[in-house]
Amino acid sequence: MGTHATEWPSCFYYWGKARPVSDDGAAYHLLPFHSLDVAAVGWHLLAPERPLARLLGRRLSLPPALLRPLLVFFLGLHDLGKFARAFQGLVPMPSLVAPLTSCQYTERHDRLGALLWSEVGIRWLRDGTLGFPAQSFNGDQRAALGNSLGVLTSVVFGHHGKPVARDGLRIQSFFGADQHTDDVEAAGAFVAEWSALMDVQWPVEQLTSPQWSTSLRGLSWTLAGWAVLSDWLGSNQTYFEYDDQPAPLQDYWPAALEKAEKALQGTGFGHALEPRPYGGLAAWFGGVPVTPTPLQKAVEEVELSAGPQLFILEDVTGAGKTEAACILAQRLLHAGAAEGLYFALPTMATSNAMYARLGSLHRHFYTGEGKPSFVLAHGARELNEDFVRSLVGDQPDDRNYGADEASASAQCNYWLADSRKKALLADVAVGTIDQALMGVLPFRHQSLRLYGLAHKLLIVDEVHAYDVYTRSLLAALLAHHARQGGSAILLTATLPLAQRQALVNAWRQALNTDPALLEEMAFPLLTRTGGDPVVLEQPVAARPESRRSVAVDWLQDEEQAVASVLDAVSRGLSVAWVRNTVDDAIRAYQVLRERHPEPDRCVLFHSRFAMADRQRIESRVLSALGKHSEPEGRRGQVLIATQVFQESLDCDVDVMISDLAPVDLLIQRAGRLQRHSRGERPPPRLWVLAPPWDERPRASWLRDALPGTSFVYPNVAISWLTQKVLRERGGIHLPDDARTLLEGVYGVPEDALPEGLRDAHLQQEGEDQGRISMARYNLLDLAAGYVGDDQPWLDDHQEIGTRLSDEPTVNVVLLKKDARGGMELWSQGERHAAMLSQLRLRESQARKLPELAGADLAAWEELQGRYKALKYTRPWLPEPDAAVRYDPALGCVLD
Repeated sequence: MGTHATEWPSCFYYWGKARPVSDDGAAYHLLPFHSLDVAAVGWHLLAPERPLARLLGRRLSLPPALLRPLLVFFLGLHDLGKFARAFQGLVPMPSLVAPLTSCQYTERHDRLGALLWSEVGIRWLRDGTLGFPAQSFNGDQRAALGNSLGVLTSVVFGHHGKPVARDGLRIQSFFGADQHTDDVEAAGAFVAEWSALMDVQWPVEQLTSPQWSTSLRGLSWTLAGWAVLSDWLGSNQTYFEYDDQPAPLQDYWPAALEKAEKALQGTGFGHALEPRPYGGLAAWFGGVPVTPTPLQKAVEEVELSAGPQLFILEDVTGAGKTEAACILAQRLLHAGAAEGLYFALPTMATSNAMYARLGSLHRHFYTGEGKPSFVLAHGARELNEDFVRSLVGDQPDDRNYGADEASASAQCNYWLADSRKKALLADVAVGTIDQALMGVLPFRHQSLRLYGLAHKLLIVDEVHAYDVYTRSLLAALLAHHARQGGSAILLTATLPLAQRQALVNAWRQALNTDPALLEEMAFPLLTRTGGDPVVLEQPVAARPESRRSVAVDWLQDEEQAVASVLDAVSRGLSVAWVRNTVDDAIRAYQVLRERHPEPDRCVLFHSRFAMADRQRIESRVLSALGKHSEPEGRRGQVLIATQVFQESLDCDVDVMISDLAPVDLLIQRAGRLQRHSRGERPPPRLWVLAPPWDERPRASWLRDALPGTSFVYPNVAISWLTQKVLRERGGIHLPDDARTLLEGVYGVPEDALPEGLRDAHLQQEGEDQGRISMARYNLLDLAAGYVGDDQPWLDDHQEIGTRLSDEPTVNVVLLKKDARGGMELWSQGERHAAMLSQLRLRESQARKLPELAGADLAAWEELQGRYKALKYTRPWLPEPDAAVRYDPALGCVLD
């Protein structure tokens, strides 16, 4: 058809974006022009040389030159729903089109686009509007064609972050009385001209193939992310100024392409990165010779196969796993297996540490002409000074980077840093595993996360730290990543064989490869699998410096533990006691502070502190016990902490006490015992507070002695087996005993357990199966494709959970009275005061907090209006004698 603009119906000139400029006028951008702006961005993102185009071309068996105009044509239809008179009535412009009182805008335009297509798409297909060749199809071909077109339109109509459907809508309610209104005719005229401009060579054979349609469904999540990104960039007024002067699309299209290229360059998506070949560790450290560890040597030499590859690197803490992963990453980047990388860690604290560490490494992966964007992705990244400096500091062109410079001169731009949804789009990103896992859960804009990961190397650290629920989500993410052609590296210090087996087979199943039976029990170990029949299980020599033995002794009650702490203090030693619950930690701290000769040398550290107090305590602990701490500062220091100690702080103590915990966690805690060289010290010894040993324990064996521990680690068989294997081995001897310890706990069959623990173990196994089922229930059906909207979709602040707990948690904002009796934030006057004033409580704990009323409630509402970070939070003005109170030294105390 291809009519010119002067022949279009007058109502065609609808606004695509508009803003008021005065009381009686508005500046507007014509809808067709906005559609082409977005399409132009998508056109550049699908350039044949880009990894996305190559991926899609391989998976869909179409050369990028044919695939590109097809996909971009559909992208240009993303705002088709704005042709509805109901939408046009939002900002009446009689000079463009008169509003209809019978058409009210009660549904979003994305859903109206799906409605319009469902009503007239077939007609456009048959009458030549789409330029589709006329021919006959059998029933299977017609069904496949309908499915293929349905996926493509769902991808573009779902550009606001979730799929949409037209169910229950009538076109007359939004587009006028019948299908031949000016609205529908105008939309058809646009589609015809746009189709002619794109000159789509419709791949009929592929579109009518059921197998091709299935492949398209699997890729639709990545395509949906491409559509979202194109729409966001194409809506940026900095690059796409409003244009209200009608012109043929063929005249506007070159200008749109030019604007889109500038937009991509300006937002960091236009640069081409050239990976640099790996030239040895010395190249990372200014030419200084560096001897690789055995694991690093292994990844330098391991053969890289074609296609998606999964690597699992197992070694003890301190063996250089991070650098080994970076060696492998640089090799894979240069081999074309990825364009960038995402480094996923279990906590915000470990993400912060890795962000600083990678700041001096990642630039070595690319040639000097490239400027890779480098972003931190987690909920409190604005509090990370390295990240803040990367946004506001200078961006020098020189390449003289110092090791202590961290990320301050990384090429990181504001657009990428604007939200965590976008952070995964950076060339190199570091963040929590949650940010990646949200891509396989029904969070709005999850497709943007999957798009960002599609052409990245996914590196997951501390895989052993995740529970069965999170591991199920991780397996689904890895499977999807494999199907998208991506590769992954998993790092772990303590991974049971069954878990390694499950991860390997999830990867292989995604590639339609038969499961593999893993048998290698050596440690350290390098495992590699892809789509080939053979799995590589390569034993690796231990680094001599990583060999260590820690004796294990046993304490039977808290008084013995207190006495052991005070004995260490009397000898001038530093000591940490890791407790399994916050309440137990608070109680132990209060007892020890009363009996310590220098009470100020006692510190309490747990998860129920406001962020400001937590940061203060972390700084104090690192100063006293960190890598660079001095003898006088360490003398007699006592740290009472929960699991956050082993997860976040790079410090060490002379003496360690721990409540009984699963063996892998005790190994991790023992890693903080005499971690750094400090001259002569007593031999390392881990004291474990546990019930008296019993060969035939009752079901209440753990609960009777340590009720808090039995709540946190309810599988009492795991605790009993941990005590059993440690007693048999006499301690923790790494790396020689790593497999023995792990399999002696996690590889024991049910019939080998004491009879008194079997029922409890079976109950826990059943609950674990329930958690796996919950993960499967929460997961998106990625095989079904980005279609339909029958699943509830959540915004980022809503909790579906990348970690499973017994109950949801609530972000609580700590408040206080100012000098005049008014209300202010706990950290009022500090940078990021709204975030620094927050802590997280379980829902049942938050329900105990007093409600605000009267002037206090009004003051809180005023604070919410001033601080964006207070949205979706619960206020708390602590009272000194309440059942739930707050103390800067104790944190949140529950009586």
